[in-house]
Amino acid sequence: MPINQKNAHQLGQDIAKGVLSAREVTQFFIDRIKKHNPALNAVVAERFDEALKDADKADAARQSGQTLGPLHGVPMTIKDAFEVDGLSCDVGAPQFAGTVSTSDSHVTARLKSAGAIILGKTNTPFMCGDWQSFNDIHGTTNNPYNLQHTPGGSSGGSAAALAAGLTPLEYGSDIGGSIRVPAHFCGLFGHKPTHGIVPTRGHVPPPHGALAAGDLNVVGPLARSVDDLELAFDLTLGLLRPASQAMQISLQGPRFTRPEGLRIGLWADDPYCPVDSEMASNIEAAARTLEKQGARVVHIKPDFDLAHHTETFLILLSSIMGADFPAPVHQSLQAMIDAADKDDKSLRMSQARGVRLLHKDWLYWNEVRAQMAAKWLALFEQVDVLFCPVTPTPAMPHTQDADFHGRAFSVNGAARNYMENIVWPGVSTLCGLPSTIAPLARHSSGLPMGMQIIGPAYEDKTPIAVARMLEQNGHHFQPPAGFDD
Repeated sequence: MPINQKNAHQLGQDIAKGVLSAREVTQFFIDRIKKHNPALNAVVAERFDEALKDADKADAARQSGQTLGPLHGVPMTIKDAFEVDGLSCDVGAPQFAGTVSTSDSHVTARLKSAGAIILGKTNTPFMCGDWQSFNDIHGTTNNPYNLQHTPGGSSGGSAAALAAGLTPLEYGSDIGGSIRVPAHFCGLFGHKPTHGIVPTRGHVPPPHGALAAGDLNVVGPLARSVDDLELAFDLTLGLLRPASQAMQISLQGPRFTRPEGLRIGLWADDPYCPVDSEMASNIEAAARTLEKQGARVVHIKPDFDLAHHTETFLILLSSIMGADFPAPVHQSLQAMIDAADKDDKSLRMSQARGVRLLHKDWLYWNEVRAQMAAKWLALFEQVDVLFCPVTPTPAMPHTQDADFHGRAFSVNGAARNYMENIVWPGVSTLCGLPSTIAPLARHSSGLPMGMQIIGPAYEDKTPIAVARMLEQNGHHFQPPAGFDD
């Protein structure tokens, strides 16, 4: 099997056994980046010479009988948002241009300790704040399935590089769909962990050097197989000091490893945020595939209104995203709020109110979130996982000619507001639930599609296991044409 068809765990095994050398594999992916990255603009910083030196060290370790870990000598790229000692970390923000990291993020350090070799960094939107990956420093990243479309954001460079075979493994982050949307747009597996179980320290934003853990944001892997996805998740799972000195996270196994008896909740569409009809049909078809093998499928959703849920999510999300907005922006948003009808619950107004949120109001909305979390808990007494969309459509054409509220996209022939891309990602983010992305069949446009498999809090192994069931039944990664050489 050619190197670019092997998954990361297979490469690690081959290198550790001496079937392949780390230098051979590292040079292979360096050559692929040099050949294919100009069309994609996915990799925006590189350390090729240093990576080859790391590969030689890995080969020397193997020859002396040492195994560095399950990723022994495996080269990979990583999202620009993660600090990597000696590489730039600007996340497309002019104020961070030229900033070079002097230490590794927690995720980077854990991957390196497992034997991984970092080749370079992959592109993001400005401050990781869009469902497309473009910025004024590094430009636009293209989707390898159609260069006129976005690979998603904010881990868009990660997904484009992984799908095109420029790297065998990637690691991203997610607050508003930033792992899940690129995985969906590029036909990959992705996992958004339960909030708080994989440390985010060393991720930008927040600014370089920040120590406090943030609300809503998580970090997690993207992969071309479920085995790689679970491996990367397991390698990075765990608390930071001082908590790690007193206790460790040991997640329980999945509720089911086979479809028999599995209870699948199906929420493939909603009038509040309509979904492409092909995509909704394919989500149901995936559920029916497992139903034929003994799973039980029921149309169900949590006992809350999706519009109210979205308002809550957007207000809490915007209170984070707007923390570093300059004073004139805060002033203009407050003026807009003061002039608005108090019953205006549009996405634009919810965002504005979130940016200007006072702490006493945050406490109110946090209680609303807690009430919704209780309703999720009740749902997972009736089903084991919930299948639902990631966004309303497959990958959008590049759309950069207006701000968020001035952009539009089409769903079943009807124009919709670009901000609606926040709705379905928010379904699992607000209450910190784990969500695994599994590929579906190709859309009639030729673009990939994926769906969310949402599981109960702290039961990450269950949606991952269901993704593996689907992978074993044909829902696997399908590489894009033109990147097989």
